[in-house]
Amino acid sequence: MLIGSPPVELPEPPLSRGVLALRAWSESDVRGLVEGCSDPLTARYTSVPIPYTPEDARRFISFGRSQTTLPLAVVSGDDDTQVLGAVGLHAVSLTRRRSEIGYWTAPWARGQGVAQTALELLSSWALGPLGLERLDLYAEPENESSQRVATRAGYKRGALVRSGIALRGRRYDVVRFTLLA
Repeated sequence: MLIGSPPVELPEPPLSRGVLALRAWSESDVRGLVEGCSDPLTARYTSVPIPYTPEDARRFISFGRSQTTLPLAVVSGDDDTQVLGAVGLHAVSLTRRRSEIGYWTAPWARGQGVAQTALELLSSWALGPLGLERLDLYAEPENESSQRVATRAGYKRGALVRSGIALRGRRYDVVRFTLLA
């Protein structure tokens, strides 16, 4: 990362489809972020602190976006104050034209196609206007819901990556999914 480099640009125009929109996180999202990240499944399959506090949410909102990350709130298109989840790019390399992508869905929004729609929206933009050529997504073998979302969004299942991620001092195997431009 280059010191002083600007953060990854926000999609313009903002991404939306039907009753779902993606936007930058804001201070007004603290409560929804805390509630979503306090969910046991969200905590299990992501790197959010446990317990997740309002201070954690404020820190994430203030410092989450950088040259190599683009975290976005997934919100209702009808009411953009209702946080439904998160989707984001991580380890963005504009020179290598690749990134990792991840998401979580709030418990109150699961089973409604939120994760798939958010993943499709951000993936299309990243492989289109942003100019990336490859997106990698990692899901733990036990997280069958996340794997189904990835497959339905067009990602191709790849290899099992042994000890592919570290969460809370423990290494976990992950399955890599890839989407190419």
